[in-house]
Formats: sequence, structure tokens, C-alpha cells
Amino acid sequence: AQDIDLLARLREDGVRIVKLKTGFKDHAFDLMRLERLAQDYPEFAVRVDYNQGLSIEDAPAQVRDVAEFAPDFIEQPVRAHHYAMMAKLSAMTDVPLLADESVFGPEDMERAAREGICDGVSVKVMKSGGPSRGQMVARIAATHGMSAYGGDMFEAGLAHLAGAHMIAATPEITLGCEFYQASYFLREDILEDPFPVKDGNVIVPEAPGLGGRPDLGKLDHYAVEQAVAA
Repeated sequence: AQDIDLLARLREDGVRIVKLKTGFKDHAFDLMRLERLAQDYPEFAVRVDYNQGLSIEDAPAQVRDVAEFAPDFIEQPVRAHHYAMMAKLSAMTDVPLLADESVFGPEDMERAAREGICDGVSVKVMKSGGPSRGQMVARIAATHGMSAYGGDMFEAGLAHLAGAHMIAATPEITLGCEFYQASYFLREDILEDPFPVKDGNVIVPEAPGLGGRPDLGKLDHYAVEQAVAA
């Protein structure tokens, strides 16, 4: 029911791309959701993200099944260090395989390209160590004929703004972005004004700096005095 409500809202807002998080329940559940999307929401382009959720034993068969739905890409199906399996999965399907947790900075991207583990990469400002290093990752990918995608790390609107500026300044990032948390996931964002999205597209603001200001009252409300390590 939550998926259906969110899809209806996305459709109304002009969004036409969805990324399905897979590998958290059983394989049959993932296939059922993909089938429902294909049948009931054919106007949506679909991306699939396993977040390292598959075992190396199950990955080949399950990725092959998911590839039958022709998603735009399949992201990080196995654990980050399983480079050999990533390379095998990339070679066995025509659907592009994206690396996320396998690639943090430029050095990882060079190795990923050298070992042929992926067809593209999810670039994240904080994962890469800042916008400049994120640009480097995308540009290295492009020199090896790979695509790049603007990912995030369950961030609020201020971080989305940083990512939006990086993407706007990096033509090698061609697959769009996933900056949805501020608008569709958080109960309340911390920006004074909503993160700028119009007709399903992120709008890069022209105001100074990142183009948005944090709401100091919200920051005070959500501040914690002590962090407890898990």
C-alpha cells in the first residue's frame, strides 16, 4: 500500500523514474513488484538497487531474472569486495551493472575499470570525499566508456543541493539522480524552502552558495546533545 501511494504521488508530481530497492525480502517478492510496475505503471523507467543484498551463490540466477524486466540498470547486487562476481554479473547480462559500495573514490574507480566489474558508477558527494573527487570518479568512468549516476546517502535537502551542483557541473553524470529523501522520505526537511523539484526534475538554484538556507529553528529542534554509539 505504501508503494502504491508513493507511486501515485510521484506520477502526479511528474516523476517518471523509480528505483526499486531489492534483496531485502525474498526473490519472489522482488519479481512481483517488478511485474506490478511493468503492468500498472508502464510510463515509469525502472532502476534496481540491491545494496549488496545478494549472496554470491544466488546472484547469477536472480540478476538474470531481474534483467528480464529490462531495468535501466542493476546496482551493486553483491558485497563491495566481491569484484570477481561483479565482473561475472556484468559480463552475463545486457542490462548495465552499476557499482556503488565497490567504488568510493578515484582509486576505486580505476580498479573497477581495470577489472571490468561494472558498466557504470553511483557517484555520491560524501562517499567520494567531496564534489571534486566525485567529479573525478565520473570522469574516470567516462574515459572507460562507463556511465555515472548521482546517488545519495539518505540525506536531507542541504546535501541534495551539494549533489545537484556537482551533477550540474559534471556532464559525465548522465543518468540523473535519486534526490528524493527531502521531498518524499523525511517527515520534515531542514531547509527554509523546499528542495527545488519541478515536473520531476531537480532545479539547480541560482542563489549564493548551495542555493538554500537551513532553517535554524528546525536545526535547534532536531539537535541532539549526545550521540550514542551502537
